[in-house]
Amino acid sequence: MKVAVVYESTRGRTKAMAEAICEGASSAGAECAVVDAKEFSGFDDICGIALGSSTRMKKTLPMVKRILSELPPLNGLAAAAFGSYGWSGEAPDEIAVKLSEAGGSLIEENPIKAKDYPSDSILEQCRALGGKLAEKCSK
Repeated sequence: MKVAVVYESTRGRTKAMAEAICEGASSAGAECAVVDAKEFSGFDDICGIALGSSTRMKKTLPMVKRILSELPPLNGLAAAAFGSYGWSGEAPDEIAVKLSEAGGSLIEENPIKAKDYPSDSILEQCRALGGKLAEKCSK
């Protein structure tokens, strides 16, 4: 069982957030994998997921959009949403709604969002989020 941090990024900002989330999960003792959305193969053998996308033209990027359209019942799987944006930032909110509608148990009510490149404080929030995912996996 592991934490999967799945992301789609256009400029590396959301990827940096994904790496920080996984760093936090690993530091808390969980096995963690950062997975580009185009490489994501499903929900088998994961105990938690953080799903992130940059916002482009007020939309979630296409590979994450595909994952959201194909979500199986998540049956309480620990879940979180995150992402970066330049102007508006709708993608993380859409991800959180879809994860919740599929039965995911959101560990944070609000997704983590970063305008432009994530600041040190945002990256620290990402690490803390990873730690919370790891904690849910250990129960």
